[in-house]
Amino acid sequence: MKTVATMLAVALAAAFAAAQPARTVAVAPFWDLSTDGALVDADRLNVELSSLLAATGRFRVVSAHLVAHAMRSLGSFPAQLFHPARAREVREAVGADWLVVGRWTHLASTADGEFDAGLPRRGGGGAVAVLDVWVWERANPRPRYEATFDAFRPAVLGTLSLKDAAEEVLRKAAAALGRL
Repeated sequence: MKTVATMLAVALAAAFAAAQPARTVAVAPFWDLSTDGALVDADRLNVELSSLLAATGRFRVVSAHLVAHAMRSLGSFPAQLFHPARAREVREAVGADWLVVGRWTHLASTADGEFDAGLPRRGGGGAVAVLDVWVWERANPRPRYEATFDAFRPAVLGTLSLKDAAEEVLRKAAAALGRL
């Protein structure tokens, strides 16, 4: 009887531990280097990525507003968070295990299919979204994770195509981060 109760207690403890989100994650406002990012509020799409990460159930996600407030009080800008010392300051200020930072290198919508050099030509035009993502973690001077995510949408709805491409990029990023 004693062993059954012990096994049950261990199983319940393991199930409870598995049900709890493993990490606290903060997503900083994104650095926007794109041409059309203002059309979709690119620097604020971190709020959407935060929601997608929270929906996985694998993370405790720090409010994007709290992260932005911490950055303002520290005098930090999104571009500075690619430096380990600045990223550490923000991560520690919000009490996160991970700080996710990103930069939109391309958010472009064209009618003729001509995009920046280095991107494939697409007949008929459309929207291209490209986001670099880094994850900084405690006690690591190098990013734990670095990846680039991209998406293309045909030019059928103008700005809506651009927003849709950006949202697809965020879904890809959330899926990848959920597997870490």
